[in-house]
Amino acid sequence: MSGIQAGAATLLRRARSGGDGGPGQVSSRLPGVATLVVLAAALAFPLLEGGNVSVMGLATEALTYGLVTLALNLLMGYGGQVSVGHGGFLAVGAYTAAILANHYTALPFIVVLAAAGLVTALVGFLLGLPAGRLRSHYLAVATLGFGFAVPQIALNMNVTGGFTGLAMPTAQLGSVTLNNPVPAYYLALVVLLVSAVAIRSILSSPTGRRFMAVRDSEDTAPAMGINPRRTKVLLFTLSAFFCGLAGYVFALYNGIVEPDSFDFSLSLLFFAAVIVGGMASIWGSLVGAALLVVVQQESVAVSGYSEAIVGLAVVVVLLLVPGGLAALPRRVARLVQRRD
Repeated sequence: MSGIQAGAATLLRRARSGGDGGPGQVSSRLPGVATLVVLAAALAFPLLEGGNVSVMGLATEALTYGLVTLALNLLMGYGGQVSVGHGGFLAVGAYTAAILANHYTALPFIVVLAAAGLVTALVGFLLGLPAGRLRSHYLAVATLGFGFAVPQIALNMNVTGGFTGLAMPTAQLGSVTLNNPVPAYYLALVVLLVSAVAIRSILSSPTGRRFMAVRDSEDTAPAMGINPRRTKVLLFTLSAFFCGLAGYVFALYNGIVEPDSFDFSLSLLFFAAVIVGGMASIWGSLVGAALLVVVQQESVAVSGYSEAIVGLAVVVVLLLVPGGLAALPRRVARLVQRRD
């Protein structure tokens, strides 16, 4: 935890102010051709890997964490609100899905998925009410408390299964069992793509422009007829909703939801992924999450040093690309122009 925290928190200011990747400057879209190539690769990935269980699980985790990172970037990069507790929202979504699936076995998976998002959105709304009055480090401390509190609450409640957690029942889509590695991967991919399109649409709307107005200057936003507190509450609600959707997928491919799965280091991982990928960048969020998931997985073998290695990776990336990975294409283009 300390490694990630040192890597992300220490360089947050630099990531925000980097000449190539400050909020509002970083492009949130890959070029059209590159987007199609990435999408085609994602669709073909299970075929290329032959459905390897461990690889598919890692890929599904990367997609799930990518959605949470994107939701957090909506709050931080586009809304200017710091949060270090998004692991708590993921936990709410996962527990909601597991509880409903265990108690109402006849519910279609799409209903459970939607319920996970809506219940988490409600929690985000309730957190946003007091958080809407806070700024900077005060807001960070409030979300920090939330991230710590959710696993502890789950640990002491009967409905969540306490320490042992809850098993996630089998989910069906026709004759397809969604809990299996390949269907779970495709479900995660579809949920991520639909969410990314929805977030992009929100950002292109007047609502998205209000988010960015509050981010750029919360003090002057009222002069434009924008209520900063209401805007921040809406930000927390929307961000939590997408985390809730990710929570369903998380429960599905893990097969069990338990408090230990949502250690505070998970929230720090999401925070670090936003910084590494690039503030105010949709594709940067996904790349940042994927990179840190892979680094974390590969460093597990180094007993006791996994989190330190992840933190070191964060520092190295931001030293090489201060604006995050989303700024890399622009930096490469500038270098090419200079050589020409």
